[in-house]
Amino acid sequence: MAAQPTYSAILAAHNEAGTIGPLVGELRSRLGAEAEILVVDDGSEDGTSERAVEAGATVLRHAVNRGKGAAIRTGIAAASGAIAVLMDVDGQDLADDVPALLKPLCNGADFVIGSKFIGVRRPGSISTVNALGNRFMSLVINGLYGARLTDTQSGFKAARLELLKSLDLRADEYDIESEMLAKALMRGARVVEVPVVRDRRQAGRSGLKRVRHGLKILAMILRVRVAERASGRDGTAREA
Repeated sequence: MAAQPTYSAILAAHNEAGTIGPLVGELRSRLGAEAEILVVDDGSEDGTSERAVEAGATVLRHAVNRGKGAAIRTGIAAASGAIAVLMDVDGQDLADDVPALLKPLCNGADFVIGSKFIGVRRPGSISTVNALGNRFMSLVINGLYGARLTDTQSGFKAARLELLKSLDLRADEYDIESEMLAKALMRGARVVEVPVVRDRRQAGRSGLKRVRHGLKILAMILRVRVAERASGRDGTAREA
């Protein structure tokens, strides 16, 4: 029987053939030969799956584009490592920062967020409107969940896979980030942030629709708070 990998990298990708291959190679060099690299090809039409396989990843494919959240949920369900690493695959998140995300997990953290707001935002990495929207959502989450976080919408994170699998995630789109974090906080998970570098997009284009997705994210934040309290799972944020 094969040994269980320590790390599972979960990469949701939609038409990212230009960046996925190099990223898989970079993650392999930082996570080790035994790491599980899962690319969830969310209905791509540009050869993303082929480039990922060539780079040595295991590919899980959605026949049609179902959304970032659906792809992440597929990856979490299939992953088998003790620690999951999630990141954007368009070149904005850097594999060089992965070791910094993993370190707090060795010191008692359950869920680690890579924050560009306490790190470095390179020119063109985020628009002013998107930055303000992120900060607003962070204020809402901090107020409702008793946290002190700066980048709640970050897709760059590492967490204990057992925790992620226990969260009953249901989001199909960009609200997956808030659902994941909010449910972890309600379970009393130890959540911390580390500074990371955020670069400009290297290829492709974002599918984010500011108003529609912003309202969906806000609704998710509120819905989780109400549902988790009703279920009796009313944990409080803990510092690692």
